[in-house]
Amino acid sequence: MSPSTRPITRRTVMAGLAALPAAGLLRTPAAAQAADVPLGMVLPFSGATGPYGPDMKKAAELVVQQVNGGGGILGGRKLKLFIEDSESNPTIGVTGTKKLLEVNKVELVGGFWGSPIALASKPIILAANKVQMVSCAANAVTDGDNRGLVWRFQAKSTSWGPAGAKVMASIGAKKVVVLAQQNPFVVAMIEPFKAEMAKLGGSVTDVVMYNPDQPSYRAEVEKAFGSDPEGVFCLSLLTDFASIAKEVYRGGFKSKIVALSIGADAEGKFLQAVGPEVGEGIYHLQPAPPLESPAYKTFVTEMGAPAGTVFLFAGNAHDQICVTALAMEHAKSQDPLVWSKSIPLVCNPPGEEVADVVKGLEMIRAGKKIKFVGAGASCDFDAKGDQINRSFLVQVIKGGKNVTVGVIS
Repeated sequence: MSPSTRPITRRTVMAGLAALPAAGLLRTPAAAQAADVPLGMVLPFSGATGPYGPDMKKAAELVVQQVNGGGGILGGRKLKLFIEDSESNPTIGVTGTKKLLEVNKVELVGGFWGSPIALASKPIILAANKVQMVSCAANAVTDGDNRGLVWRFQAKSTSWGPAGAKVMASIGAKKVVVLAQQNPFVVAMIEPFKAEMAKLGGSVTDVVMYNPDQPSYRAEVEKAFGSDPEGVFCLSLLTDFASIAKEVYRGGFKSKIVALSIGADAEGKFLQAVGPEVGEGIYHLQPAPPLESPAYKTFVTEMGAPAGTVFLFAGNAHDQICVTALAMEHAKSQDPLVWSKSIPLVCNPPGEEVADVVKGLEMIRAGKKIKFVGAGASCDFDAKGDQINRSFLVQVIKGGKNVTVGVIS
């Protein structure tokens, strides 16, 4: 019997299927639909900003677990998170960004504690037509034509300066000096600080700049504090501020200090480095999460932290993954050029407020308009991708502890 006339049996069919390439059997719509959605983050685990990386990682992973445990997005697809260590270094951060884009094929590169790292990585992410979400403050990050792909989960640098001036005024310091690290994040704070001090009846008598990672800051401290100003606004990160505070203590200077919490707190690392006597009386501020909101209190519990714990950057990382999942579900797409347009549609009012990402996904599928409220902020954005309506938490170090003074707008 010739092959053309041989009867087709079940055995013949099964043998033919067995001979097909395995990859061919996997290329079905159902299998493709179940593929992971890759997301990336560049976070610091060492260097000046290293104290914040672990909690940011934990918060992001928490959201991934919640979303995947709740059925995923886009018809059951799971989020897959890839994380690279920036080591608080722009060059290494760029290398991590390239790996996430080229090797892991991510649709989002988030995290970015540190404006120099975010700025160095931004053109690479935009060239790849992917979304960048940052937890840094330099105005330049959202400047220019970003095509709706860059989103800031943090207060802009220009907002920090006026907040610092209000703290200075509240403690009675009118003749003040600025001592600032040379980087785009803090430089943008100086002129708004000066302007707000003038509005409040004060003045800035000098601005002393320094480079990071110096072996000593004695000369800069003597210049800033030597004229005995009523206050010094210290725009520093953890490693340099620890050295500066020790120099101030050794020098016996009495000027009041207002600093950034990323220098004078850093998840408790500052007091560990300098001790309670050096830190005593230092005021510090940072953009505040919604401390009294149910969303924030739930987040603190989920992070396994004591009630009242102040997370800033961890909340931002949490919100970045939440917003990404919600926007993709709303857009019914993982294409960044498409789902990025849905970010303000799931974050800005009007809409029913929702903090639980799984509940938010369910509401979107049901055709409801939502307004996501995050753990780091209310997540309202302007047309440039900057968060608005941020407030600042003010604390002072007393007896080796950070004591809350209040919250200012």
